[in-house]
Amino acid sequence: MPFSQDLFILTRRLHLTAEKRVQPLRWQPAADVYEGRDGWLIKLELAGVRPEDVRLHVRGNFLSIAGRRVDVERQRERGLRLRSMEIAYAEFERGFEFPRSIEQARILTDFRNGMLLVRIALEV
Repeated sequence: MPFSQDLFILTRRLHLTAEKRVQPLRWQPAADVYEGRDGWLIKLELAGVRPEDVRLHVRGNFLSIAGRRVDVERQRERGLRLRSMEIAYAEFERGFEFPRSIEQARILTDFRNGMLLVRIALEV
């Protein structure tokens, strides 16, 4: 790439707002997976994510959890100027593969203290 093109790209990046420079297109929440006698428990760290903004999809032995985190406080309060942004407000997705199909499993979800708990109970 010619030097002038590099300089143009760098200049453009420097002039973007802080929000556009730091916001990821997608993020991955931290997760813990536990295995029990009759299934699994998945905990996802989803602080600030509303339950209605989360979707689960099961196909065979694969579970996909996707959604988005929205900065609702910034939407509520007018006149706020962004100075620093470290929290990702964007789409997220995590996938989990299990040793057998979970399509017939009973799947229960619960939001508790910023965590999404997904219980997968196998029919035995």
